Amino acid sequence: MAPPPWHLRGRAWMAVYARPQPGALLLVRYSHSPVGPYDEVMWVALGAPSPAGPRPQVTRIAVSTPQSVAWGRANWGIPKTLARFEWLGTPERGQVRIQEEGRPLAHLAFQGFGPALPVSTAPVPAPWRTLAQPRLDGRAGWWLTRVGLTGRVQPARLSVVDAGALHPGLDRVRPLVAVAVPSGHLHFPVPTPA
Repeated sequence: MAPPPWHLRGRAWMAVYARPQPGALLLVRYSHSPVGPYDEVMWVALGAPSPAGPRPQVTRIAVSTPQSVAWGRANWGIPKTLARFEWLGTPERGQVRIQEEGRPLAHLAFQGFGPALPVSTAPVPAPWRTLAQPRLDGRAGWWLTRVGLTGRVQPARLSVVDAGALHPGLDRVRPLVAVAVPSGHLHFPVPTPA
């Protein structure tokens, strides 16, 4: 069993987009979690409608282990699916090809560069870092989860070679900003109902 709260460690890359809709593409490699190491790729819609008002919402996510799928869905209503991740290159610069049920889901290239500076989400207004997810446990309602992150952040490139099955159109637009988190600690608390 792996109920919340979860404390995770790993590295990540994030690109924020204004088009085709406001959102963020995240690629994460967790080295430590309550269900062991795993990888994930996701699209987070920014300002999605919810009973608590506009909030970030994970609308598409694939992970590399069945345990992460099961507990992410049960604990926070995150609609995780199972995928296979094939990494090429080094932890600082490389590519990843992601397949879901034998079909291509995404092909991304990543690179961090420059100095890494300390970062914390503590000063970020709570609504901007509170996920609002419809419950997936058979009950009506929503889960609100105020996520916390500390670590180091640096400029990065997270290039979309192909991600039409993850979120269409990302290969035709440029992100507003892209960052890497070469080392980070993520906190997923017990959610509150909405």
